[in-house]
Amino acid sequence: MFALIDCNNFYASCERLFRPDLRDKPIVVLSNNDGCAIARSNEAKALGIKMGDPYFQIKDLCTKHQVQVFSSNYTLYGDLSQRVMSVIQNSWPEVEIYSIDEAFLHLKHLPEHQHTAFCEQLQKTILKVVGIPTSIGIGKTKTLAKLANHIAKKRLKIPVFNIHSFSDWLDKIDVEDIWGVGRRWSSKLRSMGIQTAGDLSRAHPALIKKRFNVVLQRTLYELRGLACLELEEIEPKQSIVSSKSFGIMQTDYHQLAEAISAHVASAWGKLRQQHLVAQYLSVFVLSNKHRKDLDQYSNSLGFKLINPSDDIRQLTKCAKFCLKRIYKPGVYYKKAGVLLDGLIPKEPRQIDLFNPLPHESTVHSEQLMKR
Repeated sequence: MFALIDCNNFYASCERLFRPDLRDKPIVVLSNNDGCAIARSNEAKALGIKMGDPYFQIKDLCTKHQVQVFSSNYTLYGDLSQRVMSVIQNSWPEVEIYSIDEAFLHLKHLPEHQHTAFCEQLQKTILKVVGIPTSIGIGKTKTLAKLANHIAKKRLKIPVFNIHSFSDWLDKIDVEDIWGVGRRWSSKLRSMGIQTAGDLSRAHPALIKKRFNVVLQRTLYELRGLACLELEEIEPKQSIVSSKSFGIMQTDYHQLAEAISAHVASAWGKLRQQHLVAQYLSVFVLSNKHRKDLDQYSNSLGFKLINPSDDIRQLTKCAKFCLKRIYKPGVYYKKAGVLLDGLIPKEPRQIDLFNPLPHESTVHSEQLMKR
């Protein structure tokens, strides 16, 4: 049996945590350059604001309904994610951090009749210790746990749902809402008469493999309650890179800093999932080499951490330190990224309390997370 823990409207919940006056008020979080909505509270969703809506299209609606609009703050989100995951890992040994706001648990060593009560208590503990609301789905497979989480959050509006009699629910779930299916495959499945999760579970496995691939065939088996996906055991990497080209070239330092913070959060998630710490961090920036009419510039700067770390605040602080020294005003930047290197397994280690990096609050905050 598996459980999937998913933080509700995570970025919006993080902002609300420090603004209790915004409880039950609509909240929208915008992307790096304030271009589009990347998180919405339930109240904002009720107004018809959709994920990815360009801000200029919803600005009047936000003003009319007094929607609180925030620019993304990935340092904050990474810090709170770290606290949530610490609570989970301190509560149960077999955990896969799936994303910044999701984690799978393998409940095989817990008696089945205790699954729901355990997850209900875990949900309450996360809310009490960190302040972030979560939904938890429980199922025989990871796909069914994902489906149970969807039902808990979208259908039943309850914190924990154990999908015991999953066959009763499969015909009520649109095929597009199945984990890993998405729009591209769902349109092809519908053309084959497969409209729901139940339809897919009853399809012929060999046909699905032939028309699609072995991944969707495994999903079919998982919908039948046959576990094909265990907690991920990823071979540790020697380095982790997170980078992306900008849709619109950036010149502003603060926009670059937000992008770098987002890349730190992405790389940090992979670092934590593999239970590693980094000894080195590098930041790099590039101009558009295809625009010969613009000044060409590329640079990078590395930083050796005196104490190997997986603390997102320290990593973000180091990344901004590097960016500040390689940033050149007036350049149109096309790409930026972060490299974590010198990765080693995380283990108890002595910390130099007089070292200005890690961040001065790191030791204190780690203790808070363990309470």
